[in-house]
Amino acid sequence: MIFFKRGMAKPETKEISSLSVEPCEGESLTVTVSEINKSEIPSYIESEHEFRFLAVLYTHYSDGEYFQNRCKGSQEIYHERYGRFGIDNIWRDDVLPCCVYCRH
Repeated sequence: MIFFKRGMAKPETKEISSLSVEPCEGESLTVTVSEINKSEIPSYIESEHEFRFLAVLYTHYSDGEYFQNRCKGSQEIYHERYGRFGIDNIWRDDVLPCCVYCRH
């Protein structure tokens, strides 16, 4: 997870996550769109490793889909990305976003 690698995560206050959304009937959402150069797409996709990209949107995998698709079913890949930080499940409701992420 990029926030741990860059020293931005604060596990003691559970400030370890980025932000994402999921469909919720009857609700709406306003978003900000960023334009990036085509040459930057591969590194952007790599920095947002736990997301799948669909056309101009990216949506989250379930934990199982993430493990099978992005980690190729490899415990070693998962451990390198999340397990070494004590994270057993990516998608949780008991964490807060990293403040620096919200600033952007």
